Amino acid sequence: MKKTRKLLLMLLCIVLALGSLVACGKQEGGSAATDPPKETKDAGEDGKKDFSGRTFDTLLSVGGGGNYWEPVLKRLQDLYPGLTVNHTYESGAGDILRTRILSNSAPDIFNINQGELPPYNVIKDGLARPIDDILELPTMDGSAKLSEILDMGIFALGLVDGKHYIFHEMLYLSGLWYDKNFFKENDLSLPKSWDELMSLGEKLKGMDTNLLGACGLMSHEYPTSYWFWPMVATNDWETYSRLQNLDYEAFKDEGMQKIVDKMVEVRDKGYFNAGTLALGNAETQMSFIAHDFALLPCGSWLEAEMADAWTDDWELGFLPYSFGDKAGDKQRMCVIGLISMVSKTTKNEDIVGEFYRLLFSDKEAIRGSVGVHHNAMAIKGFSEIAGDLLDPSVAEAVKILNEEMEGINIEMGKWYTTISKEIGNMIVALMGGDIEKEEFLQRGYDLFKGIAEDDNITKYKFEG
Repeated sequence: MKKTRKLLLMLLCIVLALGSLVACGKQEGGSAATDPPKETKDAGEDGKKDFSGRTFDTLLSVGGGGNYWEPVLKRLQDLYPGLTVNHTYESGAGDILRTRILSNSAPDIFNINQGELPPYNVIKDGLARPIDDILELPTMDGSAKLSEILDMGIFALGLVDGKHYIFHEMLYLSGLWYDKNFFKENDLSLPKSWDELMSLGEKLKGMDTNLLGACGLMSHEYPTSYWFWPMVATNDWETYSRLQNLDYEAFKDEGMQKIVDKMVEVRDKGYFNAGTLALGNAETQMSFIAHDFALLPCGSWLEAEMADAWTDDWELGFLPYSFGDKAGDKQRMCVIGLISMVSKTTKNEDIVGEFYRLLFSDKEAIRGSVGVHHNAMAIKGFSEIAGDLLDPSVAEAVKILNEEMEGINIEMGKWYTTISKEIGNMIVALMGGDIEKEEFLQRGYDLFKGIAEDDNITKYKFEG
């Protein structure tokens, strides 16, 4: 087992620093030492960088954050006339990147959906360069280094053999969402305990509405990361920690059995909308907006992503509860974010550095980017710079994390890339009635045992 260390994930967003634990992995081998960004050859007499006649190539996955690099790239071109930007914003960016790597035309920087191309695989395969030299660059006003204004706690994810490889560009707070107005109009109370949740499920059933639905066609993400793992961590932290460390025997113990019992109870009482198991993301969210079910596992991009679909009677809210036992128990939510990496083969280190200086330390670029993705960034002073641009539901989720809940990052999903897909398949089978508790637990046991005993898979240690 490779040792990792525990760090606080401080989310410097709206009000105060928000604490969440993250872990970083160490693996054998490692990359060559990082060279500093090369000097721009065409600096003018005033010392200002000159990128004219050069091309900066970027690849961004389509997702809930939108095309949030575009304002930063525009700012880059405004400051450096003559720079050409080839910006690709498309779905299937993982396949695009693989094709371009094979043709020796990799983009300078890339943001790939982690389900398409897991970042630790990118690092292990030597496709990305370390970014420590960029983190030491000065901010745009020259008052500090980038590393001094960023929350470096979250940068522990992507720290391998003492080198950072991942830029964490925005923060998503994920869990269960609901319609505040629907609850008010129907005199429904927000649950704070399991008994209250079951009472809510029965009331909703009488209204011909389900308690919970989840996107089955993206089960590796939505029900797995935003419902299942927060529920595990909330109900039994020891079980959650053991499973992060591939302790497959946890599937036989009481803690995990109790969690699956809860899932089965929701299903068997008719509180789960099984129809969503056959739906994609957009269709599931439209079903949620239509009040086919009351609670949706999703991330804080939801309000912006569905901006054109909300009806006037809707007010999106974040539920400060993750299916725990008693009121007052510590509830947990998933804290993730969009990331980017720098290609190992880039020849534009100086332009890459300037892009990230703008992204993290230029007010105009930050506000332009946040104006697209509507989420928080782990930048000191973020609330003063762009806090007013957050959607109300995002600001509420940040406040809840600060005051009521604790964040988890679910590191194993990044370390062992098959787990999320298989857990998602198991959830779909269980909630759809195709398997029962015993088979769910056995499949989980076999899955984790197979990975734990495979000597060809690099192992990491969770110390949360």
